[in-house]
Amino acid sequence: MNSLKKYFVFAFLFVLTAGLSQEKRDSDKKDPVEKDAKNKRVDKSDSEKRDSVYIPNKVINKTVSDTVHPKDREKNYNRWSVNLNVGTNIGIRPFTDGYYATTPNYFTKPEFNHVDFNVRKMFNTKFGVMLDFAYDNFSADSGSPEFSNNMYRTSFQGVLNMHRTMNWEEFTETFGLQFHLGPGFSFLQAPGTKTFSNYDNIFSIIGGATLLIKVSEKVAFNLDYTIISNLTHHVALDGQSDLDPSLSRTGSIYTTTLGLTVYFGKKERHADWYWENLNVKDEYKDLLARVEDLETMMNDSDRDGVPDYLDVENNTIGGVLVDTKGRAVDLNNNGIPDELESYINNTYGDLQATVNNLISGDNNYSNIQMKNMINGQYVNVFFDFDETRITTGTISAINFLLKYLNANPNSNAEVIGYADEFGDFDYNIGLSRRRAQRVIEMLVRSGIDPNRLKLVVKGEDASVPKDSKLARQLVRRVVFKVD
Repeated sequence: MNSLKKYFVFAFLFVLTAGLSQEKRDSDKKDPVEKDAKNKRVDKSDSEKRDSVYIPNKVINKTVSDTVHPKDREKNYNRWSVNLNVGTNIGIRPFTDGYYATTPNYFTKPEFNHVDFNVRKMFNTKFGVMLDFAYDNFSADSGSPEFSNNMYRTSFQGVLNMHRTMNWEEFTETFGLQFHLGPGFSFLQAPGTKTFSNYDNIFSIIGGATLLIKVSEKVAFNLDYTIISNLTHHVALDGQSDLDPSLSRTGSIYTTTLGLTVYFGKKERHADWYWENLNVKDEYKDLLARVEDLETMMNDSDRDGVPDYLDVENNTIGGVLVDTKGRAVDLNNNGIPDELESYINNTYGDLQATVNNLISGDNNYSNIQMKNMINGQYVNVFFDFDETRITTGTISAINFLLKYLNANPNSNAEVIGYADEFGDFDYNIGLSRRRAQRVIEMLVRSGIDPNRLKLVVKGEDASVPKDSKLARQLVRRVVFKVD
């Protein structure tokens, strides 16, 4: 028996090593990004969590994964289970003439002379492997001389989850069917036999079918019928005679068992019962595409509260009042939003009236007055948030400076760029530089000698309250200083 124990330990270690090797190969096949995420213990994003949804169905509620991101190969089901089964065996052959084993009657005289235990791992929802250990007793039937022999077996079998292959989930999730097939090794403990010493060390081919009855996500009952074909018998099942070599490959044993299957893992379902509804997958993908389109439609580029698909003027100055179509409210049609114009006029005087007078030729201002207005920063070019595009309503400020420089050819101007307080120091320096350069480009294209213009970069202007959108608009600007 010590040798027998050593054999079982050896067989267990061998099959366990094979299973771990297969697990490593599965892992190597996974997407490298997924492996990095596991190694770094990165939490799943919201979009990844959306990949697992519940599907309402009059028959079942089941989890669907790998729907939106097919490259995500993480299995969303458990794969390990154990089975403990008790039942009866029927020894068909070989027997010594005149010897017979008990043939049980399942209903009136059941004989519980078989026990097996197996560990199973599913590689996916259809295929897996099983490591099996079994014990059988063969005893004399009435009319046969007395004998009682034990057989110990281990096997390594492939498993086909037939109900998933045949899509039984379309009409039931309570019953399942599996087939198993693989090689085995047995030892018949009979009078005079010794392990590995030219007696009954038997190689076998084992195959059978298992009916599963699901009780919960963690437990199922099973009914199994297995046929064992023994190929290397040396003695009869009764142990009373050596076999003719011609009969050594004719051994047959049938087993019928009832048992309990227990599933392990943190996922909701085991591979035995997990399936993906392809129609729902397509519907889910279509729904996500529609949501993404809706999100795009609801973008608000100019942050005026009107989504882009309704916004006729999607480049209005942030923070100013707009109508239902996203157009800045400009009742006097002078190109400056009324809200901003009112703030400027209340703070700095009626700039637009001055500019309009100058442009129309009705100029009652002296050069000194114009110079004071420019140097007093009454003449400003404004910009939207994080933009270098000159807003339409402030083109007149550039025209005001242009008129002054043309009227005073010996005068030079500093073009001074500012940004608001949002963003870091280096970024605001660059932004204010680009704004000033944009104004200089417009002045040069209008005929001003670039040697008369000097670029000055100020960066952020913290002179207004940071929490006031309208006030921040006033410091996103370019101002001028003339000599």
